[in-house]
Amino acid sequence: MDKPVSGADVTRIALIEAAIRLFGERGYDAVSTREIADLAAANIGSIAYHFGGKPGLRLTCAQHVIGNISATVGPAFLKPLPPLRPDEALDMIERMMKVFCNFWLVNPNSAVFVNFILRELLVKGEVSELFYCNWMKPMHKRFCELFGIATGRDPESHEVKIAVFSFIGQVFHFRVGQPLIMRRLDWDELGDREADHVVEGLVKNTRAIVLAYRSFP
Repeated sequence: MDKPVSGADVTRIALIEAAIRLFGERGYDAVSTREIADLAAANIGSIAYHFGGKPGLRLTCAQHVIGNISATVGPAFLKPLPPLRPDEALDMIERMMKVFCNFWLVNPNSAVFVNFILRELLVKGEVSELFYCNWMKPMHKRFCELFGIATGRDPESHEVKIAVFSFIGQVFHFRVGQPLIMRRLDWDELGDREADHVVEGLVKNTRAIVLAYRSFP
């Protein structure tokens, strides 16, 4: 039986969601606790009560975002790899990219998450380190491992790391630039059909990159 959600829990989540949105839109330093509390329809004192203050709220926001990512795409990046042949590794890359693309392009929270992550990655500190160690590095390392198996190349080499960044980066390009991209595609919304077109194209690009590196001497 699920534990009932208390009023305090509702307030806590509302503050986290409000802070993620505001920090992502304007940056941590430009947002006041009063603005966060107002957006969350909460008492300003609840920030100190739940998080110990604004820095604690910021850290909790990062943990919340990482938790959401891990719950959706984390298992594909964290579980041990079985023995794989090159084509099996390529198939796994494609399956993981579909999950990855759908999370970042279709998930309604993804735009807010991306804004928050991009802001925080620009500021060296505890939060950016948290994102690097608990999300970016494990995700990138797994793709590099699979890319190495699929192409016969060293997964720790600079060329493989750059290649993996190239096909991961295309997903965030479509997420961050979505308004302009949709305008160019004459789309009014990113529904299931439109998202399928984008995901299919990004997965094809990923396969093409892997196959190109197989053919390079």
